[in-house]
Amino acid sequence: MSEKSKEKSNEEETKISKTILTILLILVILFVAIGIIFGGRIINKAKLDRELENLVSKDISSEDFSNTMTITSGDFAVVEQTVKKYFKDYSNLRKQFLDKVNDTELQSILTTENYSQDGPNFEESKNYINTAKEEFNNIADSLLDLLSKEKIELRIENENIGDYYKELYKGYFIEDNDLSSTFQESHQDTLDIKNLMNNLYDNEIKILDFLTENEDHWEIVDNKLTFDNQDLANTFNNMKDNLYVEQK
Repeated sequence: MSEKSKEKSNEEETKISKTILTILLILVILFVAIGIIFGGRIINKAKLDRELENLVSKDISSEDFSNTMTITSGDFAVVEQTVKKYFKDYSNLRKQFLDKVNDTELQSILTTENYSQDGPNFEESKNYINTAKEEFNNIADSLLDLLSKEKIELRIENENIGDYYKELYKGYFIEDNDLSSTFQESHQDTLDIKNLMNNLYDNEIKILDFLTENEDHWEIVDNKLTFDNQDLANTFNNMKDNLYVEQK
């Protein structure tokens, strides 16, 4: 083989070697990149799962969700922040809802003290009940709307993230897990309490109307409401015993 042929052969071998090395380097970089991407995804997913488990374990009605730190990164952080913003909004509404349920002034209306002060027409008491009922239903409806599947999903739709992350967010609220169970139970609980409270508002008004209509037949004696007619007394006691029952 001539010198020129040897040189040409060596050049070709060198080119081939360089090409192989370049391909190998590209593959290494590609595998490392894939490892970083999927490794980061796995780590962020695990972090997010743990964080949401921690959120679910908290008392929604008393915890403050306004200053929770973001622990994930990238598009996972968008999912995390969206979920936490939802928790904050839900917690605020739920607290308002429970405040109305535990309204001490509403509870004091059917007392002998109030019968004496506001009877026999009970105008202040009825105005209070009607206002409380309207405020309660506004809060209850807002809470039910917040807990609806459509509104939960809508919160992620306009975020500039990939479909994987949007589906991940939806999965937390829809799939069979602690988070979805918490909000499904809350939706039903809110519906049940709303029905009970509306029965209470309506039945308190009916009791006050009953006392107004029969104002000549009752009085407060020794801090006790007494009737001069046993049938009226029985009707009144039955109405009080069924405050949370819908009257047909």
